[in-house]
Amino acid sequence: MDEQWYTITGGIDVNTAHNLITYINGQIYSSNIKKLKIIISSTGGDVDSAIRIYSYLKALSIDIETIAFSQIDSAANIIYAAGSKRIAIKGCRFFLHEGTFTTGTQTTTLHNHEEVLTIFKELLKKHTSILSKETGKKEKEITKLLTESTILTAEKAKELGLVHEIMEKLPLTKQTLS
Repeated sequence: MDEQWYTITGGIDVNTAHNLITYINGQIYSSNIKKLKIIISSTGGDVDSAIRIYSYLKALSIDIETIAFSQIDSAANIIYAAGSKRIAIKGCRFFLHEGTFTTGTQTTTLHNHEEVLTIFKELLKKHTSILSKETGKKEKEITKLLTESTILTAEKAKELGLVHEIMEKLPLTKQTLS
């Protein structure tokens, strides 16, 4: 098998990252994968988990293609940006905004709150850096898009450099053996 498909729908969280990494590792070690196609539609979620998935996908020595349909919101943009080829289905929406962050404990020492704030700032910086790198836009421009909570059509996301190609239909094809 040269090609493997994986689908992400729903929110992005630690389980999304765990399941994707565990599944793909299993497939890589049990077959001859040369290309991974990830179909994604998500309302976003945990930025930390999205960065973990992005970092994992970028570290793989196989070709990654991401295919967006319906909506790519928030943290899902980070995962989508991991594709060396990024396709969007016509009508797909891209919602860029600063991530939302949740702390584990609301009552704790000031030092712990400061430590958590440091981590949140680093995650936002990494989020901005990833989108800047993958679109070729300056970090200042990406920061503006995130802070203004920008909604893009597939066409506008292509102009930005997030999308490479827009298609009418999902390119679902069964690979045939030669």
